[in-house]
Amino acid sequence: MKNPMQYLALMLIICFLLANNTTFAQEEEEGHIYVVTTHRAVMPDDGTEAERDSLLMEMRDAQKSNEKILSQINLHHAYGDDSHDWVVITEYKSWADIPEAGKINQELNKKKWPDEKKRQEFFRRLGKYFDGHSDEIYMEMPMFGK
Repeated sequence: MKNPMQYLALMLIICFLLANNTTFAQEEEEGHIYVVTTHRAVMPDDGTEAERDSLLMEMRDAQKSNEKILSQINLHHAYGDDSHDWVVITEYKSWADIPEAGKINQELNKKKWPDEKKRQEFFRRLGKYFDGHSDEIYMEMPMFGK
């Protein structure tokens, strides 16, 4: 290039494009938040797997419209010394979405079971299938993913 102004303009355009590409790359590397809750599943004398699964499906249907929850999977321990683990992995876009999702779930529960006594009875019936839990919160690191 003969004109130094053309050279300068070209360099500025290249720098601008590289800077924007870096910004986009950093945005793409933001990971989601995962809450891993491990429940201890139990089978009460007055319970059945069919009832437990029906109650879990009812709760899932009540809360499935919560847009703050990106995904959720349930895992039941299949093999090993102690098969009482019931693990629920819930994915959120950000840390701030966790309490917001909780508020939304409370409202969805009230909508599904408007009568407080019936709502409490539902969660009592469901609760008899689980004895305690622990929570762990993980942050995704997409740059190491496959």
